[in-house]
Amino acid sequence: MTSSNRAAFISHTAKGGLALVAGGSVLAEVTSLAVASGITDVEIAKLAATAELLAINFYDHAINSHKFTDADEKRYLHLARGDEVAHYEALSGVLGRHTPRGLKFKYPAGSFSSRLSISKLGVGLETAFVGAYLGAVTALKSNKLKGVAAQIGASENQHLAIFSDIVSNQPVGPAFPTVFTAAQATAAVSGFIA
Repeated sequence: MTSSNRAAFISHTAKGGLALVAGGSVLAEVTSLAVASGITDVEIAKLAATAELLAINFYDHAINSHKFTDADEKRYLHLARGDEVAHYEALSGVLGRHTPRGLKFKYPAGSFSSRLSISKLGVGLETAFVGAYLGAVTALKSNKLKGVAAQIGASENQHLAIFSDIVSNQPVGPAFPTVFTAAQATAAVSGFIA
């Protein structure tokens, strides 16, 4: 997917802005932190957990589609799913009973009908995830959480590179990826919730 196609996906699926965040014990300090926009670090963490559930669901569908026959690509799908699970588990450990669970997701018709359609959807989702975590770096109050958001954004960018390579033979993304606001990330994620 080209940069202009990524921009169109972002524009189409996310008119606003969010920031996702995850991490381990450093998230324990989220409880009373708020950002100038009125969105608290806890709310950002909840949104991040929702996005991670979407990512896990996407990778489950991609794996179960059996459209990827290359051994390296199949291995990648399993490893990326593991990354998303680790992100979600870290958030769940902090959010406890407030962690989003049991969500159902929907995808456009034909999303998992071919290796290429899955990869295009992967580019769109991972572009949104990268942008959201970049946005979290500026939106979060906690410096520790900002660091975690940057780490997860780097992980999501690795996933984006794989799908970008499949779609366009260009594994290197833009020098300055698009940064999402809290509203944009919320819109990107909520569009997939059934």
